[in-house]
Amino acid sequence: MGDEISTQAPSLGNLLGELLDHGAAEAALFAVLLLSALSILYYTVRTGVPPMPSHPSVRQAIFRLIPENFAPATIYELGCGWGGIAFALAARYPQARVVALELSPVPWLVCQVRRLVQRRTNLEIRRTDFMKTDLSDGDLVFCYLMVTPMRGLERKLTGDLRPGSVVITSTFAFPEWTAEVVETVPEASSAQIYRYRVPG
Repeated sequence: MGDEISTQAPSLGNLLGELLDHGAAEAALFAVLLLSALSILYYTVRTGVPPMPSHPSVRQAIFRLIPENFAPATIYELGCGWGGIAFALAARYPQARVVALELSPVPWLVCQVRRLVQRRTNLEIRRTDFMKTDLSDGDLVFCYLMVTPMRGLERKLTGDLRPGSVVITSTFAFPEWTAEVVETVPEASSAQIYRYRVPG
């Protein structure tokens, strides 16, 4: 009797096995990594700010610069990247509403996944352009950006924030505001951390 042609559809397990045997998993992983890298590159060019994590010593300096006995109701991190500062702020100020803003989809997605492991009920992670976001309820604002966006952000914060609100920036200063405290971090290539009060 001749060979019979099977009309039965292959099982999902068999199909996955065949794809794995032919290297489809590696190809899919490569495609995901490539698209992620291209996405990060695109948003870095678009915003002028790469999603760079802060050095641990810089994080410590940031927290030292937050005024003692300061009890912010709303905290913003502008361009939260991979979420290191935002998650730390949410842990330190559990009674505060911490809002982390990130436009680049890959770091934003990483933050969302991270929140499944590091649960912070007071942390919001939004995929949005902070320059188009109302920040008027912010008591404390933190950012680690680059030189280019600082002038425009300075104008926005002057218009949005209440006088006396605290703004802390890492590495890059505002061109017009005068910092009330500046701390240099030798362990992080002598990066400077600036604390400002919104003028009124």
